Amino acid sequence: MEVLKVPVLNKRQIIRILIGALMICMLVLIGLKILVWNYTLDSIIPQQSYSVSVNMNFSGNGEDLVVRMFLPKSTDRQKIAEETIIAERMNFSRESTPLFDRGDWSSFNAVDDFSIKINYKAAIRPIRYEIDPSISLQQSLPENMEPFLADTPSIQVSSPEISNLARELAGSETSLLNILGSIHDYVYALGVKPFKGTTDALTAMKLEEASCNGKSRLFVALARSLGIPARLVGGIILDTGTKRTSHQWLEIYIGGYWVPFDALNGHFARLPDNYLTLYTGDEVLFRHSRNIAFDYRFDIRKRTVTNSRLTGFLGDRSLNLYNAIEGLLQSGFSMSILQFLLVIPFGVLFVVVFKNVIGLRTYGTFLPALMAMAVQETGLGPGMIAFVLVLLMTVLLRYPLEKLGLLHTPRLSIMMVGVIGILILVSSLSQLWGWQGFSALNSATLFPIAILTITSERIALTISEDGLKDSIVVLIQTLMVMTVCYLVMSSVALQALVLTFPELLLGVLALNLWIGSWTGIRVMEFYRFRALLFNRGNSGGV
Repeated sequence: MEVLKVPVLNKRQIIRILIGALMICMLVLIGLKILVWNYTLDSIIPQQSYSVSVNMNFSGNGEDLVVRMFLPKSTDRQKIAEETIIAERMNFSRESTPLFDRGDWSSFNAVDDFSIKINYKAAIRPIRYEIDPSISLQQSLPENMEPFLADTPSIQVSSPEISNLARELAGSETSLLNILGSIHDYVYALGVKPFKGTTDALTAMKLEEASCNGKSRLFVALARSLGIPARLVGGIILDTGTKRTSHQWLEIYIGGYWVPFDALNGHFARLPDNYLTLYTGDEVLFRHSRNIAFDYRFDIRKRTVTNSRLTGFLGDRSLNLYNAIEGLLQSGFSMSILQFLLVIPFGVLFVVVFKNVIGLRTYGTFLPALMAMAVQETGLGPGMIAFVLVLLMTVLLRYPLEKLGLLHTPRLSIMMVGVIGILILVSSLSQLWGWQGFSALNSATLFPIAILTITSERIALTISEDGLKDSIVVLIQTLMVMTVCYLVMSSVALQALVLTFPELLLGVLALNLWIGSWTGIRVMEFYRFRALLFNRGNSGGV
C-alpha cells in the first residue's frame, strides 16, 4: 500500500506564504474601497491650521472704559477651535449674529493698566467660484438685496463720478463675468497706499490709490451703481509672525452665492486658505474709548493638520475604521491620538530597516521610535536638545554613584530622580528665557523618563567598555533614526492615509516578516568589507 506523502513546508516557505497572503489582502481591500466604494484622496490632503493670539493693551483714564472687537466665527469655510479669552478686572459680553460675533469688554472708573488676550485655532479651506459667462447683468435678485445696493457716506453709489465710471467700465457688455472682470482690473491697477483710517470710494477713485478698505469700497460702489449687490467683508490675512494690520475685501451676490473678491491682492472669485473672516459689513475691527493708549498685535503660527472634511467623508463610506470605532470617539477618545497610534508601526518599521537592513546601531531596540513619540509636543529641535542634555547630565551623575558602590537598582532610582529634576530645570529656564519650543516639557510625562534613565546607564557602560568615540557614534546614529521616525510619525498626510486605508498595516506586517527573514549582507557591512568583496573576484589561485 502506497503512503501519500504530504509535503512539509520549511520556515522560509511559510514566511513567503504569509507575506503573499498579507499583501493580497491589503491590495484587495484597498482596491474595493477605490473601485467599489469610491474612496478618493481629496479628503486625505492635509490643510493648514493657524494658531492666533490677539493681544490688546490699554490704560484707564479714570472714566468708564469700553473695548469692542469682532471675534472669529465658525462657518462652512472656516472652523474655529480652542478659543480662550483672558481679560482680568473687566466685564465681558458676547453678541452673536448670523454675520458676526463681537466681544464687548468694559470697566467703570478705570484707572489701571489692562490687557485682553484672545487665543484660538483656525482651519480655513480655500474657496474658488467659477462664474457662468451666461449670467447676465440683469440677474434675478431676492427681495432682501436693498441694503447691498444702497448709497452710504463711504460708498457713494449715487455720485455722478462713480456712476459714469461704472458705465464706462461696463460698456456694452451684458455678461456679469466680463463686467466684474473690468471692474476688478481697474481697481487692482490703482496704486497701493496704506492710509490710516477710512478711505471712501470716491476718494480712492480721485486719488487713484488706496489701501485695502479704499479699494474694496470703490469696487462695491461701482458694482452697486450697476445694480449688482455687493458687501464689504473684514478679517485678517494669517501670515506667520507678528502683525498689526487687519484686512478688508468684498463679496458680490451671484446666482444665490456671495462670491469673494480682493482687488488689492488680485483674488478674483476666490480666496486662499489664510483669509480669516471676522465680520461682514462696513465696519472696523476695533472700537474703544478715547485716550486709553490702545495698542494691539496679532501673533500667528501655522501648522499642518488633518483635512476637516476627512471624518465626514469616511462617515459616508462603507468598510472604514472611523465607523467601526465611532462609539469610542463619541466617548471622548481623541481622533488625533487615534491617528498618531496608527502611524507608530510605520515609525517602528523604519527602526527595523535602519537596524537590520542598513546596519545602524542605536541605544535600545526601539528607543528612537519612543523618543520620536515623546518629542511630538516639543518639536524635533527642542526635543533632541533636551534628550541629549538629559543623557549627558545623567551619565555624569552615574560616575559618583558608581564610586559609592551602590547596587544597580537603587542607582537607577537615583538617576531617575535626576532625570526628572533636569526636565523640570529645562522647563523652568524655558519659561524664564522665553524658549517657546520647550514649553511642552512642563509635563514631564511627555518624556519616557524610565527609558531615558536606562539609556543613560547604557551609554555610561558603553563609554567604559568601548570608549567615548564609539559611544558618540552610536548616539549620533540613534539621533538620525529618531529624526526619521519623527518625520514619519508626525506626517499628517500619512496619518490621514492610514486612517482611510488601515489595510496598509497589513503591508507593514508583511515587510516586517520579510526583513525578519533577511539573510543578506547589511549596507554598513557591505561598506565595511567592500575592499574584500570587490577584490575577491580578482584574486587568482596558485
